[in-house]
Amino acid sequence: MTFITGDTHRDFYRLRDIPKNSMVIILGDAGINYYLNEEDEKVKKYLNEMNIQFFCIQGNHEERPENISTYKEVSMYGGKVFVEEQYPNLLFAKNGELYRIDGKSVLVIGGAYSVDKEYRLLFGHQWFKNEQLSEKEKEAILDRYKGKHIDIILSHTCPLKYEPTEVFMTGIEQTKVDKSMEAFLDKIEEAIDYDKWYCGHYHTEKQIDKIEFMFGRIKVFNKDEFYPKYDRNGYEIIRDAYSQKEVMKEEVTCPKCSSKNITVLKGDGFNINGADFIGIVCHNCKKVYGFYDVKYKLNCPREI
Repeated sequence: MTFITGDTHRDFYRLRDIPKNSMVIILGDAGINYYLNEEDEKVKKYLNEMNIQFFCIQGNHEERPENISTYKEVSMYGGKVFVEEQYPNLLFAKNGELYRIDGKSVLVIGGAYSVDKEYRLLFGHQWFKNEQLSEKEKEAILDRYKGKHIDIILSHTCPLKYEPTEVFMTGIEQTKVDKSMEAFLDKIEEAIDYDKWYCGHYHTEKQIDKIEFMFGRIKVFNKDEFYPKYDRNGYEIIRDAYSQKEVMKEEVTCPKCSSKNITVLKGDGFNINGADFIGIVCHNCKKVYGFYDVKYKLNCPREI
């Protein structure tokens, strides 16, 4: 089975329940090729032991695999990928390649601009000069696919017209942000007939038209179905079912059947602003009902 999720930034805890021998698509900033030293090797060894195949899109906070000598270009899924012999389960998609995944044609376009570039350079954090596609790469992709039908597009950032301005980082002067990648993806969106588009980068989760922004949650690839669907007790998970305000009253009951045989599901105590409640477990309904108005702190993925 194939799954898809947003940026992981070296935190792979959310993937702990992915079935063995599955594939997980990460929409950029996986965090695997970040330090370019033994720290990356530790992560790769850990992921290699999970018995999951990772299919990673290039983000902006990681080195391109083609710039790392240990990666070789091989053919898989109908296109070229980069892989290291020591870690055959860690695949990195080549920008502009067309793959065949689960019977669908899949175009990959990675890269984005780092809005925190100056901060990274000032304080000695990693910044990668090839984080965005070159003009030559953009032209080649547009020329190759213009006027064609592609089932699914995978990118790190999104077309400019779909930018989620509501999650822009405060303190960043947008007039100084290089949005050439987003402008290019506008051209792609207009020139290619497609059915579905997944992107990451913005640390938010929402759908606009045929484009879906992903971050911390996991979905079955090409299906509007979250994973896991059931928790470890076999209870069905109903995400974003209710608001905290309408449920968290003086006497808490199940919002569906009014049962008092419930458990209040709490967060981890660190990632939430305000009330640290993320859902209700009803032992009568055998369901987990999540809240849609939990105020997660910046860059913290949702838990339900």
